Amino acid sequence: MHRTAFLLVLLAASASALAQQHGQHGRPSGPATTAWTSQPLIVAVPGGRGERAAAQFRPVGLPATEIRVFGPRGGEQAFPVEAGAARLRSTAPESGNYHWLSARAETPAHVAVASTVWYSSNPGPAPVELLQRAKSELEIVPDPLPREHANYRESEKWRFIVRYAGQPLAGQVVRMETERGTRTHFTTDGAGVATVLFPRDFPPEAEGEGHNRAKAGFVLSTERQDGDRHFVTTFNHSYGPDGERGRSLAWGAAFGLAGMLGALPLLRRRQNGKEQ
Repeated sequence: MHRTAFLLVLLAASASALAQQHGQHGRPSGPATTAWTSQPLIVAVPGGRGERAAAQFRPVGLPATEIRVFGPRGGEQAFPVEAGAARLRSTAPESGNYHWLSARAETPAHVAVASTVWYSSNPGPAPVELLQRAKSELEIVPDPLPREHANYRESEKWRFIVRYAGQPLAGQVVRMETERGTRTHFTTDGAGVATVLFPRDFPPEAEGEGHNRAKAGFVLSTERQDGDRHFVTTFNHSYGPDGERGRSLAWGAAFGLAGMLGALPLLRRRQNGKEQ
């Protein structure tokens, strides 16, 4: 079944199941999808920051009832989605660095899982163990994640591992969609690694440095059929412009100006020669 049709079926079936659980006669509509992708996502709620060890996220395109937080030192905790969003806390408030977020919706025949990461500024261990731990049947796992205050950037290559039941999947197609409109795909190697090239799709004037640098969302997705169950999983995050973009333009302009200045004496000589 095509992945878009599958998601529509999953949304309808999950919404119906939720209605029955809560004794509702009408069928509630599922969460709205974004304008740039139909894949399920977990996104931060603007202005949802408050405490250093807390944040607000919401599932998009997925009728999940909770978001699970996996801590950098182990442990996990589920937080209910209420009024469309979940207020998350670290499983160990004193431990920062990356946390893994997962939202899930399923029927007997279909399973959809959305994943992302949340960075807490408190000190904490590197996310090595966090990334190695299996958190769902089918996963797309960064290998590695960007360091503190860093981000994915256009024109860079990053590795992502696709696993099923904790084992790497070779020859698995991973699709990429970006908020800037790029659609592409990659295939995992024998070790289950997809080397993803982030597209250079920001406008030329996009700012690539500083706190106000531009950002756009991206999502990686893959699917697998196992017997009577169909699995779809995603990993979404954000990426920014090439940090050298502005410098390249500036250097290009400088070299162009230097070339024009260097050519002036030659032009003057030619003009003087013609005047004689």
